[in-house]
Amino acid sequence: MRTTELFTQAIRPLGRYRGRAFLMMLGVLVGIASLAILTAVGEGTKRETMARFKNMIGTFDTIIIRPGGPGFRGMPTLVNVPQSLRFEDARTIAKLPKIKQVVEVQSAFDIDVKYRDRQASPAVFGVGPKWLSLRSEDVADGSFFTEEQNNSLARVAVIGPDVRKDLFPDEDPLQKTIRIGDVPFQVVGLLKSRGAGPTGAQLDNIVLIPINASARRLFNRDYLTMLMAQLKHPKQGSAVAMELTTLLRDRHHIRPPALDDFTVTNPTATMAQVLQAGSTLQKILTGVSAMALLIGGIVILSLMTIAVSERRKEIGVRRSVGAARRDIVVQFLLEASIVSFAGGVCGVIVGWGGMQIVTRLLKLPPILVWQPFVFSILLSLVVGVVFGIYPAWTASRVDPIQALRS
Repeated sequence: MRTTELFTQAIRPLGRYRGRAFLMMLGVLVGIASLAILTAVGEGTKRETMARFKNMIGTFDTIIIRPGGPGFRGMPTLVNVPQSLRFEDARTIAKLPKIKQVVEVQSAFDIDVKYRDRQASPAVFGVGPKWLSLRSEDVADGSFFTEEQNNSLARVAVIGPDVRKDLFPDEDPLQKTIRIGDVPFQVVGLLKSRGAGPTGAQLDNIVLIPINASARRLFNRDYLTMLMAQLKHPKQGSAVAMELTTLLRDRHHIRPPALDDFTVTNPTATMAQVLQAGSTLQKILTGVSAMALLIGGIVILSLMTIAVSERRKEIGVRRSVGAARRDIVVQFLLEASIVSFAGGVCGVIVGWGGMQIVTRLLKLPPILVWQPFVFSILLSLVVGVVFGIYPAWTASRVDPIQALRS
């Protein structure tokens, strides 16, 4: 039998039994819609988490060392941080063969920054000149301070977009002098916008100054709030983290059972843990959606089986005029597949709309992923075929003579 005739034979009963077809389509629609929503939101959230995480730390090949052991809580600043991480630690770590570069950091979150009669309260960071390359950042205007400026204790600063809005709403900030605390600094650069970090904190409300000027001219502190060590080979993160832990314990004369006075964090491992937790939750929710889709498949199986019983005479007529068993199987499989496919398409449309609602309610950024929806449509076809096999086989086994007599 020709393909067009098979499709005609498959579609005609769907119009005759619209209520039954609608119920079968509805069962698939619910399962596909929930599956599409949860899969798309999960994938989009994972991508957004990775983007924000990378936005905060710069690259995944960087190990972060902070003063304070496991019991230390809160954001490390020069006011509350233990004085256990020193410049000499940074110089020692920089000499290790597996380390590409090191950036020392001093941070303060309780210091005012002023320009004329305007005032802002950004995070102030004293950092090394290699900060930009390590964090994959760049300046939007002007330039970043150099190694020479750092060595000469130059009082220069690079400001974030939010600081510019607060202090320079109507003028160019470059070459202007701001006061950080009571110390004057000349603005030499403007950072590109970075948006929000993984916790939602804004990363544009920031002022960067050379680490040496920070330590000797602004804060007068010889200890660090953070140390960032970039690896030559990112895959060595876990091994290098253990090596740094051993090195710092030895330098700080820490012997068991004493606790470490520092914390070494491997962002790659941390990110993997976060994604693993999210993946586990997504698998559970996907399992729930799969159960809904399974129920939709069972609905197709049940209603198609009932349809075979009700349409025995129709099957007998078709067999008596020359239709082969294979033609009957194909017809009923096409019926189940068409209904399931239609339910899948409608489910994807409903899922897309539901995803937009979910992202707005959860205040997530727009999720632009198409793979879950294509997968859902293909899955709906599979459901139609799998759960249509038994009714199709049953229909093909109907005896035409008995069917006509009935």
